[in-house]
Formats: sequence, C-alpha cells, structure tokens
Amino acid sequence: MLCPPLRSFSLPFLSCLSLLVMLVSLAPALAADRGLPYPAVGADTVRDQLLARSALLYDATTGKVLYERNIDEPFPPASTTKLMTALLVYELKGMGGSLQVEDGDTYVEPSHVPLIPGEVVSIDVLMHSLLIASDNDSAMALGRYAGGTLANFIDLMNQRAVELGCTHTHFVNPNGLPARGHETTAHDLMLIFQKAISIPVLREIMQIKTYALDTEHGSQILHNHNKLLGKYPGMGPAKTGWTIASRHTYAAAATRDGHELQLIILDSPDKWRDAVLLFNYGFANLPPIPAPPVMGPAPTPGAAPAPAPAAAVTAPHPVTTAAATHP
Repeated sequence: MLCPPLRSFSLPFLSCLSLLVMLVSLAPALAADRGLPYPAVGADTVRDQLLARSALLYDATTGKVLYERNIDEPFPPASTTKLMTALLVYELKGMGGSLQVEDGDTYVEPSHVPLIPGEVVSIDVLMHSLLIASDNDSAMALGRYAGGTLANFIDLMNQRAVELGCTHTHFVNPNGLPARGHETTAHDLMLIFQKAISIPVLREIMQIKTYALDTEHGSQILHNHNKLLGKYPGMGPAKTGWTIASRHTYAAAATRDGHELQLIILDSPDKWRDAVLLFNYGFANLPPIPAPPVMGPAPTPGAAPAPAPAAAVTAPHPVTTAAATHP
C-alpha cells in the first residue's frame, strides 16, 4: 500500500505511519529469527562505544578471538567468582548430599537467601541459589563444606585456577565480595567460564529464569540476574557480577548460526549495553566454519592400511590474539 503525502495527515497516512514504526522496531528481532545480522556492528563502533575497561569475545566454534581489550589486566571479578566456586564444589562433591549451615556462612552482605544457622540444605538447592540468584551465603556454605574449611577451599580455588591456565588470578573468598587482592583477568575468567559451562548441569542451571527456593527462611522465587536471558536471541549460560569497587562484570555465552560466542566483561558501567554491543558485533562478523575434510576413496580389500594422521595438538588455552580486533 502506498502512503499518502505527508501534508494530508489523513487516517490512512497515520495507519501507514504506525505500521512503518512497528516494522522498524521489530526489524532486529525478525532479522535474528531468520539468522540475519542483529544488527551489523563494525569494529569502529565497538572501539568508540564499548564502555568496559576489559573485554574478550571468543568464537568457540572456530577458536577465533573476535575482540579483546586489556585481557591480561587484573580487575575485581565480583560475583563471577562464583563460577569457580560452583566448578570446584561440583568437582569435589558433585550435586548430591546436603550440609548444615553454620554461623560463619551467614556473615555476608546481600544478595543472600538468607540461610539460618543449623538448617540443613541440599547441595543441589544451594548450587541453584549460587548461580541463579548469586546468593553470597550459599557461596560461603558450599565453600566451607567442599573444602572442609573455608580457608582450605580458597586455597583450592587458587590451585584450580593455575591448573586451568590462569596466570593473573587470585581469590580471597568464594563469593566475590570486595577484598584486597581478589582479582582476575578477562583471559583467565574466560578459562574458568569455559570449564564451568562444559559441565552440563552447571550450564543448565545458569539458563534457568526462575527457581522456587524453599528453606527455613520460607518459600521464594529466585529470578536469574542475567537480564538478557530470554530477551537477547540465542542467549545461553551466564554469570553476572557487580560491586561498587568492581562495577559491572559478566561472563556469558550466546549461540546463533552454528556459532557459540563466549564473552567476558570486566569493570563496565553498563554490562548490558556492552554485552549487546559485543554480541551484535560478533554475530555480524562471524568467521566461516571450516569445511569438513573430504573423504578419500574406499580402501582396496587386502591393501595395507594407510598411516594414521598425526595427532592434533591442543593449545593450553583458547585465546589466540592474531585474529582479534583491538580497541
């Protein structure tokens, strides 16, 4: 239908204008649903608009770094610390069993359940509380339980970080509340995030939007702190963080067009704005997926077998800076 001239201000014109506005507002979502860029973002736009002091965007499908900024500079991780807490609790104790809450577990600032000293809570429930609502008392209880003592658990956190290839990470507590010397880098946090989301149950928990929590404090509905979950197309597992000292921190993955993009943001005034900017940039500039190897002819019966190909060499960590875009 053709729109009438602007000066007429007729009812058909107003209807046409309303339709046009609606289509423009829906265009990004429609493009995303059809696998088209959402929207196209260039490297110059990222350089000029990215607010975070540190960021790393990695294409897990091709092994390419798509963007990096200050990836080896240490920053406080805030509640993204809980990725290591969840990983280590899972590796040491699994998801079964339960623990009895102690006084020391409850001496934390919100977010908290709050847990009540003496109550018995399942590990599964506490892990949901940890990764969905980012409850600090759950982190304390889980750490003390898995490590035998809280101090021992923190030592184990730092040992595990080294085992994963982290070189500029030091943990002081299991919840990420401000503490001198508690820091990580975008590079190191990416390694921790990748290991955590490789565990199916942890990956699944991080994608739960709401969770019914029942403790002695009462019944409540936990809401995932990841505001992009269910809103940004392809959004997957994520862990958020924020304190006054750290500002916004974020570890997240989103999948589209066969590519899973993994993102780390540290020291940002607005992680949501930065995350959308970087994910849009990544999905608009996806590297091609390598073609599968061409199969050779079938072997001749009775012929000697062909020599086995050389074993692939796996890099100690995924960060390859050659293809990265710098600020």
